[in-house]
Amino acid sequence: MPENAIRHQACLSTHRPLTRRTMLGITGAALAGAALGNGANHIAAAQDASPVDAAAFPLDEQAALEAIVATSLADTGTPGALAGIWYPGRGDWVHAAGFRDLKMQSPAAIDDHVRIASITKTFVATVILQLVDEGALGLDDSLESHLAGVPNGDGITIRQVLGMSAGIFDFIHDPVIAEDYVADPLLPFTPDDALAIIRASTPDFAPGERVQYSNSNYVLLGFILEQLTGQPAETAIAERILEPLGMTNTSFPVTAEMPEPYLPGYADAADGGPLRDVTLSNPAIPWTSGAMISTLADLRIWARALAIGTLLTPESQAARLQWGTIATGPLQVAYGLGILQINGLVGHNGGIFGYSSWMMHATDEDATIVVVTNRSGTEGGTADPIVIQLVSRLFPDRFAGTLPGA
Repeated sequence: MPENAIRHQACLSTHRPLTRRTMLGITGAALAGAALGNGANHIAAAQDASPVDAAAFPLDEQAALEAIVATSLADTGTPGALAGIWYPGRGDWVHAAGFRDLKMQSPAAIDDHVRIASITKTFVATVILQLVDEGALGLDDSLESHLAGVPNGDGITIRQVLGMSAGIFDFIHDPVIAEDYVADPLLPFTPDDALAIIRASTPDFAPGERVQYSNSNYVLLGFILEQLTGQPAETAIAERILEPLGMTNTSFPVTAEMPEPYLPGYADAADGGPLRDVTLSNPAIPWTSGAMISTLADLRIWARALAIGTLLTPESQAARLQWGTIATGPLQVAYGLGILQINGLVGHNGGIFGYSSWMMHATDEDATIVVVTNRSGTEGGTADPIVIQLVSRLFPDRFAGTLPGA
């Protein structure tokens, strides 16, 4: 997320350039009567998608991984974290650290629910690509042909909206979000309000000129998803993704409540005082750009399915993995169609009031890394330093030079 939004903590996403100091977010049943292309194959593949559990990491390695989490929590003042690594041939490791809440100081638990913010975009993009597979729209269709009134809409393609190269103003920079939402996470606001802001905005750049993260892209895709499926976004995502993959602890909420059990979320107080509890927030504000809730175990399932294209045709998965460069250097960052790549690992991150999250998958090794924390940060997500240290330890050749002093 750009600097001005970070200062205001309007953390619908934490996407902005990465530094060596910390990995800052850049920058994540069968359908009744629906003609899902090769649907039987997709669902059979989904049922086989869960990786086989391996032996635990050696005790000394577990201790080193736990130390990374503990140190990062102390450095960032974050109450709690959940982390998991599933690496065939090397080991599995699942860890809950710190506190579920500050008042009672009850410990964080592995099955706690958290808000996953921009990881929501990976679900929305997958449904859009399924609709491409079904012939309901094309990647090179104009945005205007599906949703009228967006500036430059007749020159913007669906592919560019998915891939963050459309040049559309990010609605989170509007004062309604950057100021009013920061003051009140339960601010009355609807997706139609976001659409009105976007329609009245000035584009940031010409379509296709560069890759620049904008939450507005995925609000627009939410409207298109609902129009083409004839379903609310939460229903389409549940029927097309969550149910086939058995992700029973993942949801697209329509109220501010969190499912039990959950990690309360915290953010800095405006006056510099104790952290404030911002667990409850209006999901209609991020909506299809970042409203979803999940758990460590479900994110493990989704990270792998997303990376290998479980629910898409090979053609759509290949299109998804066409990358647009965001950053070069020790950390090489690129964005596909609702998916992020960092030094060869693919997945997404998310940041929203009270929460920071990452899920990444190394396809060659079939290894998955998931980290979630319960504090939003003003200088990148609080899960970021945990993730960069974990992946640097697991994949030293890929991440050489990314840690301070390396």
